[in-house]
Amino acid sequence: MATTKKTTTTTTRRAPRANTNRATTSRTTTNKAETGIAARTGRTIKRQPYTSAAIATGAVTAVAAAVAGLFFFRRSDKSLGEFTSDLTSRVKDGLTDVSTLAKDQVSRIRDGLDSGGKSQSEIAEEALTLKETGATNTIPTDPVIEQQNKAGAITY
Repeated sequence: MATTKKTTTTTTRRAPRANTNRATTSRTTTNKAETGIAARTGRTIKRQPYTSAAIATGAVTAVAAAVAGLFFFRRSDKSLGEFTSDLTSRVKDGLTDVSTLAKDQVSRIRDGLDSGGKSQSEIAEEALTLKETGATNTIPTDPVIEQQNKAGAITY
């Protein structure tokens, strides 16, 4: 017959410790100097400098765009509705052109062609011609580099 051993555990309660880590403490003060927008902004800048820099850059860009838009609106002899519709159509046309160019570049990259390169059929025809004739396709190189390659002087 198996015997079981009875174990007892005792737990003691400790007094709560003061948390000395400032990053994890929560502040519940009602002092206006510590909860104002300037204080919160200062703490955010200290804690997350890259995020703050990105937000500031975006704000500056938005203000610059608004100023440029106001400048061009003032110089045009159009009403606000005409100006915004003209601007909207220009932006849409520009985005369409960029999208078309990007799709063309992606298809060229997928096909393994660079801009201004040969098509797949041209490459295949050249390879068959070179194979039939036994000629090699020589790429012009610098004579000094050719000599170094022959002598084995270039190490990589």
